Amino acid sequence: MQQYLLNLEKGDLHQIRDYREMEHSTEQDRRICVMTLEEFAEEKTIPHKTGFLRNLQHHSACKLEVFSNCTQGIIRMPRRTSGTLSEKQIGFYLDENSLILIEDSGFLLPFMKSLEKTPLGRCTLSYLVLFLLEALIEDDTLDLERMEDKLAKIEESLLRRIPDSFYGTVIAYRRELTSLRAFYEQMMNIGDQMQSGMGHELDEREQAAWKLFVGRCDRLHSHVEMLKEYLLQIRELYQSQIEVQQNKVMTFLTIVTTIFMPLTLIAGWFGMNFPNMLMFQWKYGYLFVILLSVSIVIAEFFYFRHKKML
Repeated sequence: MQQYLLNLEKGDLHQIRDYREMEHSTEQDRRICVMTLEEFAEEKTIPHKTGFLRNLQHHSACKLEVFSNCTQGIIRMPRRTSGTLSEKQIGFYLDENSLILIEDSGFLLPFMKSLEKTPLGRCTLSYLVLFLLEALIEDDTLDLERMEDKLAKIEESLLRRIPDSFYGTVIAYRRELTSLRAFYEQMMNIGDQMQSGMGHELDEREQAAWKLFVGRCDRLHSHVEMLKEYLLQIRELYQSQIEVQQNKVMTFLTIVTTIFMPLTLIAGWFGMNFPNMLMFQWKYGYLFVILLSVSIVIAEFFYFRHKKML
């Protein structure tokens, strides 16, 4: 567990390395703890801890609960790592005098170190939560743009050839986009709840910052919706390419059948074996039929070639 002190007036954040520093804290100082889920489970004096801990262990979505004496939040952010879709989970427990941050992914400690080096100005604990949420979606615009570029490459490749694993790729992207859409909706709800549920504690500056955060999540949500529409268009393009390929195959087979249909007629006609058939006793009859068949095939070939069907 790592502990920090935040001075609300100066915005000064520093790590507590000697517990005697707590004895010299002022009324403007607030305590921040970064701990793992296991360490949080061992805490004994936290109100409403049982339900919060259960949600941390089993809940599958972002969630915020505002009580009279504390605010509990769970952030589950979908992330693609090495081709596998996973979640980054962070919990926060906020009351009037302290903030507890819970995670096992290793994101929070570097985040807190970056805040130590950043002049925060006049800052509250809820404002610090806002900094955390903004850090979680900081690179999302670039990530969505990279995903859009990848989808564009898939679309371009469809015009050259039809990939074998297309549906597997589409399903993976659709699953990721669905998770991101739900995540940004939940983040907007959390931002709205933080404004309304704690409105009596937030000054105009913090209210405006929360509104900007909600607007940013809304734009990311709209970007995800656009990518889902784009993915649907790519899927429709794939279906049309399949249909075009099938039509080409059917056209080719139809032409081949049409080319050899006269030969079938000739074979059936001269295969009746009537004794008085024309050219049946002619010594050049067999050669004549061969030349006739070849001539018909060549004539039909050039005809279909002229019609651009071959």
